[in-house]
Amino acid sequence: MKKILILATLLAAITATAFSIDKVSIGEIASAEGKVNIYKENEVRGELFRKNGYKLFKGDKIKTSGKSKAFISLRDQSKVILLERSVLTLDDFKQYSPSEGKVLFKITKTGEAQGVQIGLQTTVIGVKGTTFLVEVEPNADGIGVSPTKVYLKEGELEFTSIEGEFKRYVEQVQEEYNSFVNDTMSDYEKYLREQQGEFVEYTKEFTIQGGTAVAIDGNEVRNISFGDDVNQAFKELETFSSTINVTGQKQEKKKIRPPFPPKPKQETIDNRTAK
Repeated sequence: MKKILILATLLAAITATAFSIDKVSIGEIASAEGKVNIYKENEVRGELFRKNGYKLFKGDKIKTSGKSKAFISLRDQSKVILLERSVLTLDDFKQYSPSEGKVLFKITKTGEAQGVQIGLQTTVIGVKGTTFLVEVEPNADGIGVSPTKVYLKEGELEFTSIEGEFKRYVEQVQEEYNSFVNDTMSDYEKYLREQQGEFVEYTKEFTIQGGTAVAIDGNEVRNISFGDDVNQAFKELETFSSTINVTGQKQEKKKIRPPFPPKPKQETIDNRTAK
């Protein structure tokens, strides 16, 4: 009987601990524009965002409507913006899944071994302190894989394929390209590659540096360019990051009080007596 009571007590303690971990806020919606809905894990009906500082938890899904935006402050001081018609799920601490629209991330660099992970349909992106935008094309019928674009402003991103290898098209220095063609390809393949002007590599993972953008369609990856709309979005992210803190309140400069004037020296009793 005593052993049963001990086991029951331990089980209750473990359950309470797990429950408390799940109830720790991952971050909050610091502010929003237009219509923003929050869907709790396994719930179909969403809750309309009404007040700044709305707490977010594991499993929450945030969805913005047309002409709407959500500005999110995460617990580690990282910042996220959902532009219009975008969806982001907070899978866990440091695990986020954008599934539609444009989502901007400014991830705070920490000393932890495990960084943030961004989950896509065919790819997992490893992040350690960087600024980037993920654009997922809408998939109305839900069939197949949604093409995705990733724009990296600064830092480094590591892409890992969930299944199979990436087929990555990379522009090569002409001499390296010609050497590859001559050494490894048949005459017909040489002709095709010469027409395309591209080098194809098959790899399970690859890394990109700041100033680089890629388009991912299934397992095919190509380099792309930054557009004016992307650059403007990064400017908005920078403004949000510099003016909003983790509690969603605007940061105000601390008022510095002017120093008090020095108090006049009091004369001693001896001095007054002498006068």
